[in-house]
Amino acid sequence: MNLRQLKYILKVSEIRNITKSAEELHISQPALSRYIHDVEAELGAKIFDRSTNSLTLTYAGECYVAAAKRILLEHDNLQREIRDITHHMTGRLRIGTSRDRASYMMPKLLPAFCGKYPGIRVEVFTESGQKLRTALKDGRIDVLILPDTWPDSEYNFVSRLIYREELVLAAKAGYLPKTSLTHGRSVIPETLDGMKFFLLYREHAIRTFCEKYFREHSIRPDVVMEFASNIACYRMAASGMGVTIIPALTAQMTDPGNDTELFSLGEEPATWEVRAFFRKGAYIGQPEEELISMAVNSGYSHVSEPSGTSR
Repeated sequence: MNLRQLKYILKVSEIRNITKSAEELHISQPALSRYIHDVEAELGAKIFDRSTNSLTLTYAGECYVAAAKRILLEHDNLQREIRDITHHMTGRLRIGTSRDRASYMMPKLLPAFCGKYPGIRVEVFTESGQKLRTALKDGRIDVLILPDTWPDSEYNFVSRLIYREELVLAAKAGYLPKTSLTHGRSVIPETLDGMKFFLLYREHAIRTFCEKYFREHSIRPDVVMEFASNIACYRMAASGMGVTIIPALTAQMTDPGNDTELFSLGEEPATWEVRAFFRKGAYIGQPEEELISMAVNSGYSHVSEPSGTSR
């Protein structure tokens, strides 16, 4: 048993298809099949059940995969710890975040980080929050930068606060009736019942926030369209076809092309915490600490502009 075998078996367990796994691993399908056969022969047990269209893990396979993840985590920890001891700053750092957050955070963070640690290859993965949480849990990324919308214990993570961020309602100027507003600065939540909304798909963190907000205020939104991008939702709201709920930073970093207004979601601003998440037990070394520090000091560590702002 070696690290390559562990990584290959994990890839097949993730994709559940040998041909597609071989393509991602850049090896031939027969070679990957031989690796699996050799591991199963060494164990004296089958790892995969091949009786179904999509490969599934046997009980022995589940035990193997769980152990493989622990071994690879310890191997990664050892490499990072030796890196810090010797000050030989090489390796890779795999960052997961949403597409929109990557578009305004990474250009600000990575030039300074890569300038300080040129030997560390940074890879950025963008996906929905749900898929990224699974990727961190499975060890396919090293750090996850996302809003905190679930308990750390749910995925066995530890986290560090980066900044607090306000969630705001965005609408074309004049779209909301005055009866929906309090002194022109915040919305009266109950008046949003039945209003047309543009929302992200359900696997995204902000959709989780929106569903909770709707439940708390008995709001039944008329969901006109769903998107994978806050920027798309914002621009659709700017067209005057409905409203959306977005992070205030999305509005600050995006030109929607029309006059829009931003409103607090109630008398008290609605905020969430953007955090850096790591697997519990992962070694957080000097470069990782530096990345968090740069993110904390990136200038995003503030709640949004005053509510009722026009753009």
